[in-house]
Amino acid sequence: MTEVYRFSENEILLFSMVLLRMSAFVVSWPVFGTELTIHQVKVLFALVLAMVIFPTLQWSAPQMAAVKSDLFLLAVREVFIGLSLGYLARMFFFAFRVAGEMVSQAMGLSAAAVFNPALGGHTTAVEQFYVALASLFYLGVNGHHMLISALVRTVEIVPVAQLSLNVSQFTGIGHMVQEVIELGLKFSAPVVVSILVVNLILGVVGKTVPQLNVLITSFPINIMVGFFLMLVTLPMLMDNMGGFLESSVFKVFNFVKAF
Repeated sequence: MTEVYRFSENEILLFSMVLLRMSAFVVSWPVFGTELTIHQVKVLFALVLAMVIFPTLQWSAPQMAAVKSDLFLLAVREVFIGLSLGYLARMFFFAFRVAGEMVSQAMGLSAAAVFNPALGGHTTAVEQFYVALASLFYLGVNGHHMLISALVRTVEIVPVAQLSLNVSQFTGIGHMVQEVIELGLKFSAPVVVSILVVNLILGVVGKTVPQLNVLITSFPINIMVGFFLMLVTLPMLMDNMGGFLESSVFKVFNFVKAF
């Protein structure tokens, strides 16, 4: 068994290329790639992935030659592939962040932002609730296992130490961002539209009864209506999570194949 890991000079360079791809992925992949995960754990996990995957690979003579002549360009390519796969996988969570932000704005809770160490910035409580819900669903359906399997397959689909990069599919990123924003708006639409209707009704009531302070009254009403509709629409949100996750995984695979 120990003979497998006795590397020559070329094999050490090739192993470094695999390790770069694994490290870039581990840093950027969702849920476990956040700042809450200890950096030593990330490094160890990337090293274990590289050590498990490397003995299963077959190397051709052109790859052996390229790893010496174009080492820097190959290293940049591997880091780019790993980061692309990790950040594209986060698209699933961006839709829920958009929905949470829209709902917070409608309910008037956007000013009550708290620091989120996982994102390194301030987010609202509603946004954190949606992202936490998406994370639990993602872990519940073993989305992290599917993502690791996809990472292993990228080594076969996009071989290491092969200096080629196809940018024809990069235009698809714009469409992915558009779909994420549209889904975020769809997820938040029931709450946002309902609160808009409530505010219109309160505006009419305020004109009819000038003694009523609509500005002060609207805050608790908006929050009550918002939380009620969040609970009512929660089953609909959970039903759409599975289809959205499958769609995002399919598009990430198509993008990776373009390399």
